[in-house]
Amino acid sequence: MPQRVVDVESSTIPSHQTRSAAFTRRDGLLALALLGPAGLLAACTGTSEPGPDATTEPSTAPVVEQGVATEEAELIALYDAAIAALADSPPDVVGVLTDLRDQHAAHRDALGGSTAEPTAPSAPGTVAAVIDGLIDAEREASRARIRSCTDADDPELARLLVFVGASEASHVPALRDLRP
Repeated sequence: MPQRVVDVESSTIPSHQTRSAAFTRRDGLLALALLGPAGLLAACTGTSEPGPDATTEPSTAPVVEQGVATEEAELIALYDAAIAALADSPPDVVGVLTDLRDQHAAHRDALGGSTAEPTAPSAPGTVAAVIDGLIDAEREASRARIRSCTDADDPELARLLVFVGASEASHVPALRDLRP
């Protein structure tokens, strides 16, 4: 049987069959994943300059920073209560809670907050109830960071708050994995 030779340069291949010419759904999702945080960051940083007749208002940065630092201290106290309530749990549960607590301490420190921590109420007795309470607190904290970001008039503070909010949002799946 004779073999057929195909000239690749002169053959016509539909564009949907070539990888280099196609934009796949995976490419679109990757672009969205990479550009999404940039959009959130841009939304939280203002670039408008005051006009020549504008009066300079005092910065809200210290008030916003102190408020967020206080909320971070409250989360730390909540984690301390959860760790104490779950002291008899498997070490990996307590380890994850300790890591998340330490991240909140880093957030508080980055915001210049005090190391004095408020006393949190005692955590519920069951592991599921404790974890669910922490998940609710993390979701609310993440929402609060978005609100704080829009209140910040300093672009650097807004960026910091975006990262803190993203960190808090990432705690939810980590806590969800701890549910019994």
